[in-house]
Amino acid sequence: MRKLLNRMLKFFGYTLYSKKMIKHYTVEDLKKMHAVDEYDIAYIKGKLNGGLKEKLVSENKGKWLDIGCGGNLEKDFYYLDTFPEGVVSIKDRYFRADIINMSENDFSRVGKFDLVRLQHVFEHFTPENGLKVLSNCARLLNTDGYLLITTPDLVKHIHLFLSGKISENYDWALSRIEKNSPNSFYFSVFAHSLLHEKHKWCYDADGLIYQFQRVGKFKNIQQLKLGDELSNIPFTHNRPEQDVCIIAQVV
Repeated sequence: MRKLLNRMLKFFGYTLYSKKMIKHYTVEDLKKMHAVDEYDIAYIKGKLNGGLKEKLVSENKGKWLDIGCGGNLEKDFYYLDTFPEGVVSIKDRYFRADIINMSENDFSRVGKFDLVRLQHVFEHFTPENGLKVLSNCARLLNTDGYLLITTPDLVKHIHLFLSGKISENYDWALSRIEKNSPNSFYFSVFAHSLLHEKHKWCYDADGLIYQFQRVGKFKNIQQLKLGDELSNIPFTHNRPEQDVCIIAQVV
């Protein structure tokens, strides 16, 4: 029946997949077999497998903190940022604090969590302050709690630059540069970002892992790739076409 439906749906550009097929095959297998990209597959597999979110829930580790959340108040999280409390809609789950310079009172007030997450936040710190951030995140975690960090992936952006396709993926850069700017300008916007939220360092997987290791407070440090069982869009990868994701447990 599914094959018959697929013949009919193919005319409209759709394909039906069984749960068994998606769970069994790797991302690369599915890309070869069907005209879908890795982001679609990762999204579907993450929904079916549950990813990190389901693993935490199944282990009764349901207290999560999103640091540098901005206005993105995702359900089920507590939030920590430097915005005044008055501009945040979920006041009972929001903490105003500077993650670089957490005081003892801040640590006591915020408490501990099973998951601390920074999505496209860590690149806004200098590498020196990044070490302070990691150390402070370790103090915010329960025993064997997880720290998950995503940043723009230097490797992906270098590939875009060398392929000449970087301008096709950087519409947001047009708030700082003109559309007909050379590719080097687009890459520089990636490296330095916008004037009000500057990038202060560039990372790939090796660079992030190196920072985790330097702090000496984490174990099981690993890159979480699209298609991995714990991956889920947007819970782990909120900008999958741009980011690199590292996960570790506190020692």
